[in-house]
Amino acid sequence: MIKGKDIQLRLIKQSDLSELYEKWHDAEVRGPYYPLALIPEPLFQQEFAKNGFWGNDSQRLLIVDEQDKMLGTMHCAKANNYSDCVELSYILFNTKKRNKGYATEAVTLLVDHLFNTRRLNRIQICVPEGNDPSMRVAEKAGFQREGIAKSAFFLNGKDVDIHVYALLRKEWS
Repeated sequence: MIKGKDIQLRLIKQSDLSELYEKWHDAEVRGPYYPLALIPEPLFQQEFAKNGFWGNDSQRLLIVDEQDKMLGTMHCAKANNYSDCVELSYILFNTKKRNKGYATEAVTLLVDHLFNTRRLNRIQICVPEGNDPSMRVAEKAGFQREGIAKSAFFLNGKDVDIHVYALLRKEWS
């Protein structure tokens, strides 16, 4: 468990799966910037049984409050095959908990954990055009905007630009 001031990041447990599956497939919760991924429940359960959503190239953590109530998820995945870079993504399920600093705290906690425990030089966050709250999260967590990848993300039936943010080990404090 990675403890912060207001939230904690922890591994996903078997007892979380029912609630997590429900929230993962709620289009309203996911909003317009996080693609709706329809995964049949048996495959969802099978993936958890295989590795607990924790593999070499992809790891998922829950964002929970002090009472261990599920707030959202953090995802860390290998960005590409040619570097030691990882990409982070995050979502808060409860819309009333958004814009309160929880996502920024979650990103900061995971960045600190990753730089302290892995041989990484770069962590990046890619944000679809228009997702201003997520861009603020990246910036508040110390990431620098590097540029725009044009039409690099298929979202809601169209190709959209993504803003690429990065934090290098030497910039991390």
